[in-house]
Amino acid sequence: MSDREHESSEPAEGGWHDDAAGGQTDLQAERVLSLKNVAQMFGVSQLKLRYYEMRGLVRRRHSLDGVRVYGWADCERIAFIIKCRNAGLALGDIIMIIQATEEDISPLQFKIGQETCMAMVDRLEARRRVITEALAELSHVYALFTTGLLGENRRE
Repeated sequence: MSDREHESSEPAEGGWHDDAAGGQTDLQAERVLSLKNVAQMFGVSQLKLRYYEMRGLVRRRHSLDGVRVYGWADCERIAFIIKCRNAGLALGDIIMIIQATEEDISPLQFKIGQETCMAMVDRLEARRRVITEALAELSHVYALFTTGLLGENRRE
């Protein structure tokens, strides 16, 4: 089936929509998903998914009726990429980590991926501390607003 043939099908609310099973109840590991439905599930464009493929981050290795489709492992990888990107991490760093998970990499590539991963964890932890402090300050100011303490100062 082509992506055009799936345009009328909407993904299930809050869940994964399997457009390749054809009504059959296959095991989850055997299910595959079209480019269009995966893009809809993750709220990204088809172009973005194709870009991730071009960069070697995901591969549609499965085929259904001659059309390349994603497998569940691909979807897990896409979810990881999107979460990292939403956290503001650079795609280059994400690529190094993903490459380090491949089976046929050198020990040096594995070490680089591991170090990159730890650097990203450290960077996010530092950002979390800054955000937590800012959130505490804003909550305090909001509490002052709601108790009227700041409002009384404006009236003077």
